[in-house]
Amino acid sequence: MKKIKTLNDHELEKFSRQIILEKVGETGQLKILNSSILIVGCGGLGTTAATYLSMSGILNFGLVDFDKVTLSNLNRQLLYTENDIGKKKINVLSTKLKEINSKVQIKLFDTKLAEKNSQALLKNYKIVLDCTDNFPTRYEINRACYLNKKILVSCALYNYEVQLFAFKAWYNKNLPCYNCIFPQNKKKKSYGNCNDQGIISSVAGIGGLLQANMVLNIVTNQSHDKYKEFVIFNCESNKSTNIKVKKDKKCKICK
Repeated sequence: MKKIKTLNDHELEKFSRQIILEKVGETGQLKILNSSILIVGCGGLGTTAATYLSMSGILNFGLVDFDKVTLSNLNRQLLYTENDIGKKKINVLSTKLKEINSKVQIKLFDTKLAEKNSQALLKNYKIVLDCTDNFPTRYEINRACYLNKKILVSCALYNYEVQLFAFKAWYNKNLPCYNCIFPQNKKKKSYGNCNDQGIISSVAGIGGLLQANMVLNIVTNQSHDKYKEFVIFNCESNKSTNIKVKKDKKCKICK
């Protein structure tokens, strides 16, 4: 994708409300336009994050998902409608994002991210959004992002709780990775997903919004403080908690 060096009249008008923000400005908007995002999982988190990132000006997306739209998805997965049931999620989401921004460029990956293909999937993107709902894939995304020096923004939903993380462990030996916080233990039973635990539609939406917001903060703000904590937002009490995290010296991923 050719790098955009100056904003044209269309972009100045479309993103004017962002540009007038002191911490964004034209420089920040150019950074947004020139960013590249890989979204792994096009469900409740992925569709919401993709929608707002596209609206904000992200032009280069990769969408990874192998699933089709079902009726039960429609209570929380933005942009899908009853007319989309049975269609591939990546195809539907791609079409809807292009309606939001006709200049967006999207590459579709009709597959499940795994060790055998993770490097190829991540290759052309600066930031990876983990919008999945199972631990094996989360651990693989974390491993791949560390090895390939990609910024990872991960979000997990549990009942009314949103857990948000940003990782850049490859950049600094003192920064943690996902495995530092949740060490992988194949013998330990993990939490279920939305199918098992249930989910309110707004919780998935808030999670996706927080991911999109984190991405925009990363693109426009070079502070590394965000990589030293994770955020827990309780959607029932509307209370947010920021927890400081440290690198696990025994971590097998970012050792």
